[in-house]
Amino acid sequence: MTTRITFDLPGASGGSQTVNLPDDIALALYDGLTNSPDVTGPKAEDFDELITSTSLLSRLITHLTLSRERHIAAADATSPNANRRAIGIAAGMQPSQLGVVLERNGRPRSRRA
Repeated sequence: MTTRITFDLPGASGGSQTVNLPDDIALALYDGLTNSPDVTGPKAEDFDELITSTSLLSRLITHLTLSRERHIAAADATSPNANRRAIGIAAGMQPSQLGVVLERNGRPRSRRA
């Protein structure tokens, strides 16, 4: 089964965009966006459906990870004294992980230069 989700997008892309997602993915997306403490297991039992869902989840996670990294770098770039501790907490990262992400996104790993 699939779920149809409509997004009202801001900015240049504007307008409404509709996507059809496997029910398992739609539920996981909703639960993640609403910060649900529950993680629902897959409803699909067919191998091909499970592989398709796994692939879609992997692409979504990769995309969200890259987006999170860009948000982290943008937050750091707001000020030479941006609170890296707060950025790390918001990102759920240890200082060493944060440094790697910042460096990978063109920001200095350390401000001690």
